[in-house]
Amino acid sequence: MAKKQKKNKKKLSLLILLLLITVVMLGTSTYAWFTANRVVTINQIDVKVEASNGLQISTDASTWKTVITNDDITSGYAGANNILPATVTAVSTNGAITNHLMDMYSGVIGNDDEGNYTIFTNKENEASTTSANGKFVAFDVFLKVDKDEQIYLTQNSSVVNKDTDKGLQNSARVAFVEIGTGDASKAPGELIKLNNSAAAKAFIWEPNADAHADTVKNQLSSTYGVSLVANDKTPYYGINGAFTTPQSLIETVNGTNTDNSELVTPDLATLAAFGTELDADGNKVEDYKQVFSLSAGVTKMRIYMWVEGQDIDCENYATGASISYNLQFAITD
Repeated sequence: MAKKQKKNKKKLSLLILLLLITVVMLGTSTYAWFTANRVVTINQIDVKVEASNGLQISTDASTWKTVITNDDITSGYAGANNILPATVTAVSTNGAITNHLMDMYSGVIGNDDEGNYTIFTNKENEASTTSANGKFVAFDVFLKVDKDEQIYLTQNSSVVNKDTDKGLQNSARVAFVEIGTGDASKAPGELIKLNNSAAAKAFIWEPNADAHADTVKNQLSSTYGVSLVANDKTPYYGINGAFTTPQSLIETVNGTNTDNSELVTPDLATLAAFGTELDADGNKVEDYKQVFSLSAGVTKMRIYMWVEGQDIDCENYATGASISYNLQFAITD
């Protein structure tokens, strides 16, 4: 009997040791979706959108400006569903469009019987989302040009930290969805109702594509089984639909789970040095990146800004940061 009890105690000790190892691993590894705290938010989202070189911008199709900021977004036009929450949480998308709105999914993180992280998702109902309950930024803008133009993001476009650098900007995304184009002579009320685009996918910009926190670089292979690629860019796999049965978090992030996540190839990916590079004389390098084309008249567009939960940089250490989204559009004529 004593021998049996001793054997059982040894088994119990091993189980306790295994549990402790599991807890330590979960506590020290880096995982997407802010797994250490499921209610962590990111504070103080600042937005600035600037137009230059003959391009005009508005949030109400009536008052035309060269720069719009948070105040313009929160006002917008009557009936606008502009979302500018005080804080945001991680969401994910594959860029698909439904009724001119981008499909966004929030994740719920849990654990399976072996202590491994799991995720299930809910589709965000953007039509009924407000700034008070929003998880991401989304707003309508109107862009006016006199003739058909190619539109570029200038080197003054960026997503940056406002305070201590926790790497949150490395998981940020921006997307553009064209809704419709109308003649500039139309009344504002008619321009507001524009809805003639059949966009199937959003144009997605990934800034800071080569930047990663040290914790991410050090644990990427051991945690997800993937490696950094050329220029330290890392592929990411956006959630492609809502699913209620918990799935392995790691398998959705590294692309093994092809039913629930899919490879997203950003239409534009810029490096962390974009906008900060200097020429031999110490002047900022002028660097324009084409993003989309506009037809003559007024184009209604919806802009999205979010923290991508499936990005490996959306890790626990990055929580609680404050970031600024800065966009500057230009035409080259």
